[in-house]
Amino acid sequence: MIQSKVEEATIFFRGAELIQSANAELKKGTNEIRIAGLSPDADRNSIKVKTTKGVIVSSFEFTVDYLTDKKLNSEEIEKIQKELDELKKQSDELDAKKTVYLSAMDMLQRSVLKNVEGSKRGLSADDLEKTLDYYKSFSLETQEKLREDAIKRKELNDQMSNLRKQLNQEGFSDGKTNRDGILVLNVSSPKDALCEFTITYFVPSASWTPYYDVNVSSTDKPVKITGRAKVRQTTGIDWNDVKLSLSTARPSFGKTAPLFSAWWLQPYVRQDLRKVNTLSRMTQNAFSYARSDEAVYMSAEADPVVVADYDAYAPEPSVANLTMDDFVQQSENQLNVTYEIDLPYSIPGNGKEQSIELKTQEVPAEFKYYSATKLDTEVYVLAEIPDWEKLNLISAKANVTYDDTYVGETYIDAESTAEKLSLTLGTDRRITVKREKLKDQSRSGIFGNDVTKTFTYQFTVRNNQKVPVDMVVKDQYPKASQENIKIELLKETTTPTFNNEDVGVVSWEFELKSGETKVFKLVYSVRYPKDMELNL
Repeated sequence: MIQSKVEEATIFFRGAELIQSANAELKKGTNEIRIAGLSPDADRNSIKVKTTKGVIVSSFEFTVDYLTDKKLNSEEIEKIQKELDELKKQSDELDAKKTVYLSAMDMLQRSVLKNVEGSKRGLSADDLEKTLDYYKSFSLETQEKLREDAIKRKELNDQMSNLRKQLNQEGFSDGKTNRDGILVLNVSSPKDALCEFTITYFVPSASWTPYYDVNVSSTDKPVKITGRAKVRQTTGIDWNDVKLSLSTARPSFGKTAPLFSAWWLQPYVRQDLRKVNTLSRMTQNAFSYARSDEAVYMSAEADPVVVADYDAYAPEPSVANLTMDDFVQQSENQLNVTYEIDLPYSIPGNGKEQSIELKTQEVPAEFKYYSATKLDTEVYVLAEIPDWEKLNLISAKANVTYDDTYVGETYIDAESTAEKLSLTLGTDRRITVKREKLKDQSRSGIFGNDVTKTFTYQFTVRNNQKVPVDMVVKDQYPKASQENIKIELLKETTTPTFNNEDVGVVSWEFELKSGETKVFKLVYSVRYPKDMELNL
C-alpha cells in the first residue's frame, strides 16, 4: 500500500479539485499498485491519473476501505481520548459500587425480615431492637454514599459529554475514522523505475465563503476593504501544507444549455396596489445624488460618474513589512475569478472553518450624513464608494468597523447596478433633524365633488459638530394610483435639490457648517372625490 499526499486544492463555492501525489517502485512489465490516502468522497467519474518514466495505466478502480481503522495523528485528540477513557473507567467503578451497595441493602433487608419472623417464635425484644438499629444505621450510611456517588457520576458524565463534543467538533468519533479512499492501478512499465503518480479528482465535501472587513479610520482617509475567505472541508483527509486556490467558478456536472419553448400570452390580471407600491419603492436604490445648486424635477437616473484615482491611494511596497497581498495573486477570465495563494495552508478534514486573508484595497469614499426622519429619527453616517466595480468584489457579507469600533454587518451586492457602493457606518447624534407637521399651514377644503387637502412639513437640521458635514435629507410625498386623484408638489415652497418623481422622494443635499441650522419645507396638495377614503 502506497500513501499519497494532497499537493494542491482548488476550492469552489461548492466542492474542490484535489491534486495528490505518490511514488512507487515498479518492476519491468505489468504491476498492480494500491494508492491510499484519497478522499472516500471522491467523484469516481472525475479521477485522472498521470505518470512518469513512460509508465502506462491500463486500468484503475476506486474503492473505499471501511475495515482499516486510521489512528488519529493528533496529540491533542489522543490526549482527549485518554482522558475520556479514564473518566469512563471511574464511571464504571461507581456503577460497580452502586451494585454492591444495593445488593448489601437487599441482603440486610431480607435478614431483618427473618429476625422479625423469628421474634414471633421466641426471639428476644432486645435482639430485635439491635437488629433494627443496625439496619437503620446501615441504610442511612448507604443512602448517603449512593447520593455522593450519584453527584460524582453526574460530574463524570458532564465531563465525558464535553470531551465527546470536542471530539465531534474535531470531526472524529472515539478517536478514529474508518474510511479511506483506495485507488487500485494496473500499470505497465518499460523498465524498473521509480514512478511518480499525480491523481486529480473532484470532491463535493469542501467549500469557501467570501466575506469582507471594511475599516474606516476617519472621514478624511480612504476606506480599507480586506477580502477574506472562510474555508472548510469534510473530505475525510487532512490537507497539510497544501497550495490553495479559491475559485468563484461553479462546476457544472450534467447541466445542459437551456432552449426556448413557446411563450403563450395570458389575460393580464391587475396586481395588488400594495405590491405595486412596494415594487415602486424598491426602485429607490440610491441614498444621495450628485450635488447641484438648482432643484431638479426629474427621475434621477443620470448621476455623473466620478473617476477615482485609485493609484493615488496605493500603499508603497515595503520589503520589511510583507502582507497577504504579496502572496495572493488574483486572476480572472470571462467566467470566474481565482485567488492563488502562494503560502502553504493546512486545512483539517473535520469541517472546522479556517479564515484566510486575501487582498486589501484602499479606496476613496464620499462621506455623507443621511436622514430619512419619516422612517427613522436617527442620522446615519454613510460612506459612498464611486467606481466600486473596479474593485472586483464578490457578493458577500461585510463586517464594518468605524474609528476602531465594530459597527455591525452589512451586505455587498456585487450584482447591483448602483453607481456608488453605500456602506452604513452607524449613527451620529451630534447632527439633529426635526420633522414636524405645521398644522397652521395645513388645510382642507371642499370644491364641488372633490376634497382638497394641503400638507406642510418643516425640517430643522442642525450641526453640533466642530467640523462641516455633507448632509442628505430625504422625505416623500404620495403618488396617485387613479386618474381622479390629483397630487401637486408646491414648488414655490418646496425647493429640494432633487425630486425623484417616479417614487415621490425629494432630497436636500448641502454642506452644513459647524453650529449651523437650516430649515426646509415639504408642501403638497391632494385632491380626490369626497366619497373616497385615502390613507393620508
